[in-house]
Amino acid sequence: MGLVFTAIIGTCSATVTHAEQLAARSSTSINSDLNYLLYTPDDYASSSSAYPLVVWLHGGDQGGADIEKVRSSGIPKLIAGGRKFPFLVFSPQNPSEELLYPIEKVKAALDEVMTKYRVDRSRVYVMGFSRGGFGTWAMAEQFPETFAAVVPIAGGGNRHYLSRTNERAAFWVFHGTNDGVIPLSDSVVLYERLVGLKRNVRLSVLEGVDHSGVEWAALNEPLLWDWLSKQRLELAAEPTTP
Repeated sequence: MGLVFTAIIGTCSATVTHAEQLAARSSTSINSDLNYLLYTPDDYASSSSAYPLVVWLHGGDQGGADIEKVRSSGIPKLIAGGRKFPFLVFSPQNPSEELLYPIEKVKAALDEVMTKYRVDRSRVYVMGFSRGGFGTWAMAEQFPETFAAVVPIAGGGNRHYLSRTNERAAFWVFHGTNDGVIPLSDSVVLYERLVGLKRNVRLSVLEGVDHSGVEWAALNEPLLWDWLSKQRLELAAEPTTP
């Protein structure tokens, strides 16, 4: 039996093949095929100056392929209602009605916009509400050298990657106490992590405000726009208090 067993093993071992793990490089590029709105200030065409730029990431209800939906909320709605801003506003549409923002596509489209328009690259800001708030946190972590200010409204994210954010960027976080969609704790844990990292961060907890109300409560904060306009990447960020 020993001889037969040895013969079988020998025969089997001669036919064994080994799987391979090959190294390769993808040549696929990101297709920045996002729909977006682009607002320019009244004096943009008559000026040769570079302007600050705000990236606005909308909430979940404005996703899809109909760009007109983006005008129904947030900064685009303020603009549609006649509000004037002294900066460019880039409002990309999330192509998905259910999934999170594809932030690599957002960044590719943003890079294209910053090439086509006169943008003060030291004063680029990212803001977003709800699903756009999640996108705002992710953009700050994934592309830290781009944004001088980060304003997440009723969003959430991964606190473990906040150490990758720009030490010179300023953060202002908004959340309502009555938010039944995204818990207040989602913002608090990120704020506390930034405090631990000694970042320039403030948190506004809006008493009695629910998820549907926090977007407008934040955008109507009178100090927000003046604060935003003062943020520059070339300036060292100093901790501030609300």
